[in-house]
Amino acid sequence: WKNFFQPLYKGDRVSMLKAIPGLLNAIRMINSYSRFYNTPERITALFIKVTNQMITACKNFLTNNGYDKIWDQEPGPLMEKFNACQRLNKEYQRCFQRTKLKLEELPDEQPFDFSEMSIFSKFDTFCRRCTRLCDMLSMMETFFALTESRIEGIEPMAARYNLMVSTVKKKTYDVLDHRRSEFDTDYEEFKKGFTDVELQTQGLMDQHFEKITSTHNALVLIKKYEKLGIPGLDLYEKYHRIMTHFLKDIESVQQTYMSLKDDPPVVRDLPPMAGKIAWSQQLLHRLQEPMSEIQASSPALLAQAPDLKRVVKKYNKTARVLLEFELVYHQAWMRQVEACKAGLQASVFVQHPETNELFVNFDPLILGLFREAEVMARMKLEVPQTVHLIREQQLNFKTNQDRLKQMLVERQRIRGKVPEILAPLLEPQIRRLDDALQPGLISLTWMSRNLDDFVTNVHGTMEEFETLINHANDLLEHRIYALFNEMQDVMLCELPSAEPWSLDQFVKHTEELCEAGASALDGKSRLVEDAVLELRTLLLKGQSPEEQERPLSPGEDDRSSAPSAASLSRRTPRPPGAATLEREKELCEQLEEDAAELVYRLQQKNVDTLLRVTRTTLDAIKRRVTLSSRFGSESSWESHSGSHGSKTRQQGACFRTEVVLAVPNVTMQPALDEVQQGLNRAAQTVLGTFKSVIQWGQRNVKLKIGAKKDKKKKRSPGDEALQSKSIVRSGVLADESRVKIVLPGEEGTTSHAVQSQVTKSVVSFADSSTSTMKNYHRNVAENKEILKMISALSTAINSTKQEVTTALEMYSVYEDLWKKEREVTMKEFLEADPPPLLGDFKAEILRYERLMEEINELSDCTEVGAIALFCDPLKHALIAECHAWKQLFGRNVNAKYSVIMEDIFEFTEDCGKRLSRPIKDLDDIRVAMSALKDMRGREIGIDRDLGPVEESYALLQKHEIAVPREEAERVDTMRYSWEKLNASAVVVQDHLVSIQNEYKTDLLEKVEGFGKDTSQYYVDYADSGPMADGIVPQEASDRLSVYQVRFDELWRKFNSYSDGESLFGLKVTAYTDLQRIRKELNLLQKLYGLYNTVNDTIDGYYDILWAEVDIEKINNDLLDFQNRCRKLPKALKDWQAFNELKQKIDDFNETCPLLEMMANKAMKERHWERIAKTTDHPFDVEAENFQLRNIMEAPLLKCKEDIEDICIAAVKEKDIESKLKQVMLDWSTQELAFGPFKNRGELLLKGDVMAEAITLMEDSLMILSSLMSNRYNAPFKKDIQLWVQKLSNSTDIIENWLQVQNLWIYLEAVFVGGDIAKQLPKEAKRFQTIDKSWVKIMTRAHETTNVVQCCTGDETMGQLLPHLLEQLELCQKSLTGYLEKKRLIFPRFFFVSDPVLLEILGQASDSHTIQAHLLSVFDNVKTVDFHEKDYDRITAINSREPETIQLEKTIMAQGNVELWLGQLLNTSKTSVHSVIRQASHAINDPSYEMMEFLGTFPAQVGILGIQFLWTRDAQFALTNARADKKIMAATNQAFLEMLNRLIDKTLQPLTKIERVKFETLITIHVHQRDIFDDLVKMHIKSPGDFEWLKQTRFYFNEESDKTVISITDVNFEYQNEFLGCTDRLVITPLTDRCYITLAQALGMALGGAPAGPAGTGKTETTKDMGKALGKYVVVFNC
Repeated sequence: WKNFFQPLYKGDRVSMLKAIPGLLNAIRMINSYSRFYNTPERITALFIKVTNQMITACKNFLTNNGYDKIWDQEPGPLMEKFNACQRLNKEYQRCFQRTKLKLEELPDEQPFDFSEMSIFSKFDTFCRRCTRLCDMLSMMETFFALTESRIEGIEPMAARYNLMVSTVKKKTYDVLDHRRSEFDTDYEEFKKGFTDVELQTQGLMDQHFEKITSTHNALVLIKKYEKLGIPGLDLYEKYHRIMTHFLKDIESVQQTYMSLKDDPPVVRDLPPMAGKIAWSQQLLHRLQEPMSEIQASSPALLAQAPDLKRVVKKYNKTARVLLEFELVYHQAWMRQVEACKAGLQASVFVQHPETNELFVNFDPLILGLFREAEVMARMKLEVPQTVHLIREQQLNFKTNQDRLKQMLVERQRIRGKVPEILAPLLEPQIRRLDDALQPGLISLTWMSRNLDDFVTNVHGTMEEFETLINHANDLLEHRIYALFNEMQDVMLCELPSAEPWSLDQFVKHTEELCEAGASALDGKSRLVEDAVLELRTLLLKGQSPEEQERPLSPGEDDRSSAPSAASLSRRTPRPPGAATLEREKELCEQLEEDAAELVYRLQQKNVDTLLRVTRTTLDAIKRRVTLSSRFGSESSWESHSGSHGSKTRQQGACFRTEVVLAVPNVTMQPALDEVQQGLNRAAQTVLGTFKSVIQWGQRNVKLKIGAKKDKKKKRSPGDEALQSKSIVRSGVLADESRVKIVLPGEEGTTSHAVQSQVTKSVVSFADSSTSTMKNYHRNVAENKEILKMISALSTAINSTKQEVTTALEMYSVYEDLWKKEREVTMKEFLEADPPPLLGDFKAEILRYERLMEEINELSDCTEVGAIALFCDPLKHALIAECHAWKQLFGRNVNAKYSVIMEDIFEFTEDCGKRLSRPIKDLDDIRVAMSALKDMRGREIGIDRDLGPVEESYALLQKHEIAVPREEAERVDTMRYSWEKLNASAVVVQDHLVSIQNEYKTDLLEKVEGFGKDTSQYYVDYADSGPMADGIVPQEASDRLSVYQVRFDELWRKFNSYSDGESLFGLKVTAYTDLQRIRKELNLLQKLYGLYNTVNDTIDGYYDILWAEVDIEKINNDLLDFQNRCRKLPKALKDWQAFNELKQKIDDFNETCPLLEMMANKAMKERHWERIAKTTDHPFDVEAENFQLRNIMEAPLLKCKEDIEDICIAAVKEKDIESKLKQVMLDWSTQELAFGPFKNRGELLLKGDVMAEAITLMEDSLMILSSLMSNRYNAPFKKDIQLWVQKLSNSTDIIENWLQVQNLWIYLEAVFVGGDIAKQLPKEAKRFQTIDKSWVKIMTRAHETTNVVQCCTGDETMGQLLPHLLEQLELCQKSLTGYLEKKRLIFPRFFFVSDPVLLEILGQASDSHTIQAHLLSVFDNVKTVDFHEKDYDRITAINSREPETIQLEKTIMAQGNVELWLGQLLNTSKTSVHSVIRQASHAINDPSYEMMEFLGTFPAQVGILGIQFLWTRDAQFALTNARADKKIMAATNQAFLEMLNRLIDKTLQPLTKIERVKFETLITIHVHQRDIFDDLVKMHIKSPGDFEWLKQTRFYFNEESDKTVISITDVNFEYQNEFLGCTDRLVITPLTDRCYITLAQALGMALGGAPAGPAGTGKTETTKDMGKALGKYVVVFNC
């Protein structure tokens, strides 16, 4: 039995299958023969055990005996195992049924009447579980392709798949346990989830194929979906859509071909024919690529594509047409090849028909042929064998072309060495050289074999010619011109460098220098003359005899073949004809004439040199004279005496003068004009130098000099004599405006006198031996420039008159000393208020003494321009003036106080005389009393004046001011005389007391009579005075005048008698009535005076003409009258005169406001008519005699309110009118402001000016709106409404205008030229129409520049501008779509604004224009380097700093800019990665040295290298920390030393970029060192510790060739963006936490959002993390 059951426990699947029949047979035997097991229950139990063991064995089989889980095994083998288990079940049941049937046939055997349900149900359940598991594995395997697919948008489905699979795999129960029912639920959910994934995938596919943009891309995409192998995807419908789109592509290619076949576009750098063929091949390629994809597609799917046959048919037709096009152009090129062969038979040179310039005659079509053949061969097209043969000679052709070009360049170079002055004499040599080149124009072709001999011969001729030229140039430059340069250095005048000279010194020194200079110039002129003769001989002998013997070729004139004289003499004798001899004679004469012309021109040069010497000398004088004014300052020449002759002294003044006082002016001696005359004499002396310089041709008879003549004019006999004369025809040697030389044969010539200044007597240094020879004096003296300089020098000193005057005016501070009239000044001083005291006089005297000291301290010399002003004479004169002023004030002190002294003496004498007068009557008493009274009055004053008088004379004596001797003596007796007078007064006073009673009687009698007179006046005044009752005010006024006269007489007597009573000490009689009447008369005078004034004034107003009425004056007068009335005493206010006065003022005052309103200028005729109608009184305001009286006659006060309304309305209407007129005036002058646009003229409105105009319009509209709402606007309402409409329309039109202008400017740069217009032809055409309309609008605006008139003159602007705006918006919309396509190709364009992107795309044809925009699409690529020769080839990238990275692979910046920018981006990343790889190798090199490493690699790679190094060393230390206890501390110390080395580097001189680089390295490494220091302190000894893992770690993986940045368990691949040398963020613990958080988010494909207050570094942290990862980070506002 054991053998039958053993396979169930130890056997495999095969042995179990084999053991099943025997096992059942054994059970049958047990059932039939066993006594114990033969019951159904036991046999059933046995079967159940067998079934269970089979299930257990299947589980062990499926799990590899429990070693592997179901989900950990490969799906394929596992599914095979599941099938094997199911086969085991089927075999088990099949054998059971077979045995059962067999037993039923054997009646002797006990049948199998067992419960099959009990036996097989578990195994069936287990098999169903296996089936479902198999189904799940099948679905996993089917949908696993989602995780590997790169279809865009498939990620959510892949994520869903991974989630479902991971969810199933994470179930904790045993999926093979058929008793666990939760598996069924999970299975259903699993199946439903995969159904959803399938539907989502179908939806994504529908979405992708909703709009097909490219057939090829669509085919590639559908193959990707096909590879997914998901059975539910509808691929047939998608194939149908692809075929439909491919048909459209074929039609598009057909349309493109039909529209461009006549003029196909040629790709840059391709020749025409090959370019056109390439165009057709490109069109064919556009169709071949999709067709290849179709052919490679699934045959089963293609069989069901309904349009396949139609596609193939149309494709074949189009391809055939394109191939025929290619064949046609290829055959045309083959024909063109034959035509190009003729170019090789042309002459190698060709001559320009007008300029006769030679050019290499190499047909550029031949080079084009080579290029075409090269491209044709590359395109695998047929190229003729002859073209191949010609191409083999391509190098020879190019070499010969270069040699010939170089030959012409060399010829041009050699001819360029010929000085213009020698060209005529070298003409034969030049013709010889041209003859050597002649075969290249006639016989030599590009196929000629003797081309090399031709080149050698020409080079030999050029070498000979160059040798001659070099010799001639050597003579010309190193002898003739060198002597000219030496002549220029001759000094003819010198100005003082130390102390200034007097005029006599200057003139004498100049004469001495000119005498020496004349000798030097004459000697050098002779040497130049000898050198010129030698040069002439060389050039005449340099002509070859072969040149002269060469016969004239047809077409050459006599001039072109003229031989030289020397060659004629060496010619081989032969029988000459008469014509030949004549021609040779003419040529010889011509050569001699050219030689004479050379000598003439060099003599001109000689004269120019003499002129330059003169100009240099005169200019030096002029500059010194004018330049000295810049250094004009005060100086002391004594202080310079010690440095006399020092070369380091700054040059100052030249001429010494003295400043003197010539009242009323300060002047200089010698005067400015005298200094100028001295300078003029020196200039004439310089000119006289050239009388000793002899003209050429007078010492050497061989030297012939003459001006060049007309070649066609025959010489006259007098020409030879004329050659020896140095006559300047060009104006260089003589001024044609003043001198004209008469030549033989010239008529109508006259001579003019030279300026008298030049022809004055001049000092001459000519000796007797040269006096008969002609010299250069006239040539120099009559030169225009010399005359100008002489003229300038003639005013050079006088031109400093202003500066000299200014310098002299510095003494104007003292001009009061001599300009002020002393007597007048003194009179003003004495008449000042308050009068001057003795202290004031003393202050003035001391002031003048201080002035004297100040003048003494003034500088002795002042430099003004070229003049030194010595000031000693002036100082002496000023001191004398100060002394005179001091004496004047002293004399006036004397005069004043002598007067006071005399007054005291006179008063003393007068009082003494009066007191000494005998007393005989009342008059004598009065005299004595008056004397005593005067003494009492003057006593205090005299006592006060005695001291100052005595002090004044002491002051005069102290300051040495002369005083008359008599006064000095009298001042000593003054005080004694006054004291003596006081003693006499005491005696007289005592005498008067004793005699006063005798004179009282007479006085008392007169007083009594005066009392009677006053009593009578009182009575008359009371009865008939001005205050009597019942009289009118006018009569009272008349009486007042009479009684006032009588009262004045009585008042005089009253004063006289009162004085007498007072004199004798009597009681003064009081006349109370007289005092009362006096007061009454005063009051009456005030009242009636005002009464009469008011009546006269107001009555006078009525006679004033209305046009002359001054209401303001009337108001002021009335106001004054009212004030005077109010100020009258209260007692007068009850009087009738006062009441009448007040009433008259009030009545007229009430009328004044109305008169003022009616007098307003705003009153018009319509207003006066309304007033006349209101008052029922006519007003003839326009009449000449219309007076105020005419207005006052009207009942104004009765109609006061109505008149006021009319007047107010007039003012309001005037205000409205003025505002309306102002608005109309403003806009009548307001004009459109135009600005230029590129080179197209003024096609723009100036935005700022028009914005101001709109603002002004709005202001004007506000004004007009307020006028519209004014109730007084009736007369102007229509005009106001009209202008409101005009300005409103103008505002709208200008706003539309500016909006259209902005859009037009924006789109003009796009659609007028540029590359974008070619890609948007429809929009470009639309814009051309808009552009024409815009130009018309601006032209119309230029014609009508007034803003309002232009906008509202007609309806053109209102209708056209909205239409233009609509059309421009359509263009802009199309442009936006175009830009969107470009951005999809190069996504970084999404971060570039539209204007910038348009500029990039618009200039795409020129790759160099991208430089300005690189920073917009790269992190730190500012510029790129282009190949020197290949214009569009990019070789390197540069950062801002700048740092350069050479590209591993150069980029051709051709074609669409978005494409090659993408290539540039990828290549730059590859190049940066290559540099990083090199840096990684360098770090791991045993010879690594940090500073050398940092100096070798860019900053970005250097920082990364330091981070590699830190990560490597730190990881190594942590790994070995447990074995080596000191490695952590040692590594920490190494990091510290590295940091110190970096810090030390910053203390050395560094460039700006190096300093930024090392500061950034320090910033990074400080953080790295701090991290490791913390690890050491925390005793971290494992690289798996989180404290290490959480740090940002940098590795370079050699196997994957990638830079990896690890943060915690997240690994990032370094993106290799070029960052340049930029600052990095200081990393803090908070920064580390941000890095960890963001890294986790990115690792889980999530986003991160740093949060915090503004300015805390959220953005900078994110940007710095991007730099750490080498990513391109874009910052923008959401």
